Amino acid sequence: MDGESSVRIEISDDLGPGAASAEAALRGRAKSHGDKIVFADPPDRPDRGLGPSRQITYAQANALADTLCIQFRECGLKAGDVIAIQAPNIIEAPLLILGAWRAGLIPCMLPLLWRLEEIHQAFSQIKPKAAVSISHYAGERRAQTLGEAAARQMSIRYLFAFGDDVPDGITPINDWLAPPDLILEEERHEASVTPDISEAMAIITWAVGKQGPYPVPRSHHQLMALAHEFTTHLKLAPSDVLLNTYPFSGIAALAGHLVAPMLTGCQVVQHLPFDFDIFLQQLEQHDVTYTAVPAPVISALEERHDLLSGKLRLGRLGCVWPNLHTIHTTRGLFETPVPIFDMYNFAELALMVRERKSEGDPSLLPLGKVFALERNEDDEDEEPVLETRVHGTVTHVDGKQILKGTLLVRGSIVPTGPYTLEGLDGEPILKPDSHGYLDTGIGCIVGDTRDGFFRCEKSEELFYHGGAVIAASELDELYAEFDEFLDAAAFALDDAVIGERIFAAVVPRPELSPSLTRLKQFLDEKRVASYKTPDQLVIVKSIPRSGAGAVLRDQILSQL
Repeated sequence: MDGESSVRIEISDDLGPGAASAEAALRGRAKSHGDKIVFADPPDRPDRGLGPSRQITYAQANALADTLCIQFRECGLKAGDVIAIQAPNIIEAPLLILGAWRAGLIPCMLPLLWRLEEIHQAFSQIKPKAAVSISHYAGERRAQTLGEAAARQMSIRYLFAFGDDVPDGITPINDWLAPPDLILEEERHEASVTPDISEAMAIITWAVGKQGPYPVPRSHHQLMALAHEFTTHLKLAPSDVLLNTYPFSGIAALAGHLVAPMLTGCQVVQHLPFDFDIFLQQLEQHDVTYTAVPAPVISALEERHDLLSGKLRLGRLGCVWPNLHTIHTTRGLFETPVPIFDMYNFAELALMVRERKSEGDPSLLPLGKVFALERNEDDEDEEPVLETRVHGTVTHVDGKQILKGTLLVRGSIVPTGPYTLEGLDGEPILKPDSHGYLDTGIGCIVGDTRDGFFRCEKSEELFYHGGAVIAASELDELYAEFDEFLDAAAFALDDAVIGERIFAAVVPRPELSPSLTRLKQFLDEKRVASYKTPDQLVIVKSIPRSGAGAVLRDQILSQL
């Protein structure tokens, strides 16, 4: 359907299952609770050179989504076109997503830490028609980088940017995002939306496999199912105030802090990750009732007794586990006066939300069918939101059957695939097996094949550094390109704060003394993400490899 369609979506009174998408739910909220605040900026936005902080209502957000929809269509973008978005956690981020959805576009979310090399590789995979970014952020000229990546990709026809000093050749869109009270009423037009979009592609996020990042497309139906999982487990209500500490480049923030609020009428307060003092300030000043953070932040809240201060209205706390293999090594977190909800991200392919029980072990995850909380045990016809299974090999240890393999997932919240985006020569992105399961690539072990639970294991080919997942093979290639090394490979060691620290094992040229500073300069000139820079160089005589050429990382450590 082209961009001039005027077909509308009917929204049910409860704005729940009847809403086909988040932007449709927003339209209904704007009509029923238009004066209620929906998004609030972080207080340190001005300090980071991003302009004044503000907050907007559901009615204003709806008006801005209409404006963005109209402008995107007037530029020539059509329903089904992919638009890449890279933005920090400020009000503009959710507005751009909602405006793109209203225009029938498919937002592809780019992690904020990605630089030229990662963006270029992403563009070559998704072939976007347009891209939008902030002009400057954290000392980087983001819009300029976007333009350089677009120059290598012929599919891109439109480049947009907001903020100060937008580079030449890129369309500034500050006026499109202007405060709604500055938009003259006679200039307002209610934008149309694409009909029956539930099975249409809604969003693209990124997972990381052994070969590097790959796109994960999701339909509106699957995204809404994820949001319903959040609202059901967390019992979200219109009176809730959510503090969002995660960027919208991941499916957890998109489902839990963008789509779920549209369905329930919550307020969302944005946080620019991560400042602990400002985090506490926002919890108190906004009367936040729910937020989700990594386990170390919850530990800090416990140690400082912030949860017992009486100053916070916090009623639920999400414990986010990006490194699933480290859960069993983390202390219990059972002493908090606030109920804990553990959140597990299975390589962007599925999410699991579970309320923690005092006698439970958060590292033991259910094997088989996972149902919504309100399921009637007698209802055998109800479909599970998620099914898990482990594909691998059974062995016997101490008289017990031990199953080791990788985690497979399927269900209403899991992308069904296969998807083929323009320019990928017909090769599907996701390939379910004959039973509809997708392989997450996450290593798992079932201690007793009859106990109904599994535990995740560390993969030697994936590193977890400060919330980012990195393919070890990608770092091997990067480090080996440096002309001061005859050979190089990456390995990682556990770190209690950032997950894992990355090291480069190098075989230097005989005439040179290796320099971490020069390696960092080389990587900076290549414009790769900063989290791919190693913390230290380790000189070795050789890089051990298998007969097939794979790096044997455990043998690197044995040389030290």
